[in-house]
Amino acid sequence: MVVEDNNNRSAPVVYGHKQSTVVPAHVTGEVNHDLTNMDLAMKLHYLRGVYYFKKSGIVDSLTVFKMKEPMFFWLDMYYQISGRIRRPEEAGSQPFVKCNDCGVRIVEAKCNVTLDEWLGDKELLSRWKYLVPSKVLGPQLFFSPLTYVQFTKFTCGGLAIGLSWSHVIGDPQTAVSCFNKWSQLLQDIKAPCKPIPPNKLENNNISSPCDVAPSSVKEVELPGDIWVLPSDSKLETIGNHSEGNCNSTMATYSFQIKDQMIKQLQSGSSQVGDFEIISALLWKNIAKVREGKELNTVTICKNNPARSNKNLSNEQSISSVKIDSAVTKLDLSELAMAISKHATNETHVVEAFVGGENGFKDLVVYGANLTFVDMLDLDLYGLMLKDQKPANVEYAIDGVGEEGAVLIMQGNENDAKLAVVVLPENELQKVREVLDSSVLSIN
Repeated sequence: MVVEDNNNRSAPVVYGHKQSTVVPAHVTGEVNHDLTNMDLAMKLHYLRGVYYFKKSGIVDSLTVFKMKEPMFFWLDMYYQISGRIRRPEEAGSQPFVKCNDCGVRIVEAKCNVTLDEWLGDKELLSRWKYLVPSKVLGPQLFFSPLTYVQFTKFTCGGLAIGLSWSHVIGDPQTAVSCFNKWSQLLQDIKAPCKPIPPNKLENNNISSPCDVAPSSVKEVELPGDIWVLPSDSKLETIGNHSEGNCNSTMATYSFQIKDQMIKQLQSGSSQVGDFEIISALLWKNIAKVREGKELNTVTICKNNPARSNKNLSNEQSISSVKIDSAVTKLDLSELAMAISKHATNETHVVEAFVGGENGFKDLVVYGANLTFVDMLDLDLYGLMLKDQKPANVEYAIDGVGEEGAVLIMQGNENDAKLAVVVLPENELQKVREVLDSSVLSIN
């Protein structure tokens, strides 16, 4: 069996897929988890994360059965992700999660190359998509799992664990914390698992509805009850019902940038952080590729330091940055300073707009403008198999609009950061060429 990748060349094969379902160890009962306005603003987006583990005695000893065993108790705690979306009968009412213990979908698979070969293939775009199910919610929402976990074994004995997470139930901080809890239970299955309380709308402070769109989002019209960007919609029949698949023309490329290089980029502008200077570097280079097209507004998504105690929620901050001058003419320090000092927080405006006076709207956040996502403070390497840390962790986003997105996170080395770039396929190669030139020039 041979497949072709984005560049029409032979790509590694992931095969032998087997599916099963894990449910909470105990019956949850009649519980509903309400979705907030911000949850619904993010409903067309999906987080896809992959954790890579090298062959070891620990990895050899962990069968899929042993890795699934603590999931039953994990879902006692996070029973919401085992539920399904429901729409109220009353017109204009918000969808919610019916906590009915339908389960998390588990996929087992094999790969025909070694882990080192997989990670070393720099030309394989969107490599995560082979290791994470690219499922979306709908068109039959009451059948669609909110979460998938895929275990993929490499020929060398290495292991990839893929997480597919519907953004409607929580932001990146929520997803990472939730998945890390599973690994803690893998180390100690008897660890306490206090159930996360369900969200209730009466406990949320929702802004007054408005119908004036903030610059950080874009309204779209969905073709039926499938929660995915219209241009990305494709249905795949499985069993007796249909599940949505992302069939996007967007592609993903990731690269690491050393802290030493980041310090060189920051020279003369000590007031900006790593996220801001890396974002400025990519903003300027993407603008070069889009010559003749204005790229003066970008969206910034960051973890909210003043989070509530809710464990399943979308509480990231959403801001926009506008530049009057041509982006390609500005120094990196000027762009980085604009991101750091002149971002306009639009979080509450987005919440008010999605639940506007004329009813709920379907929005695109990532990719409505070129979007930069700060994941630097997330504990990506906190997911461990017993005492073994992952050799590499990558996160990407599915359902990104055509303007693209960049995720910036901790690299697999203590002295490096990882940038994951999601752009239209026809732009990505050009950006790589421009970026290589600019990075090499300061190396």
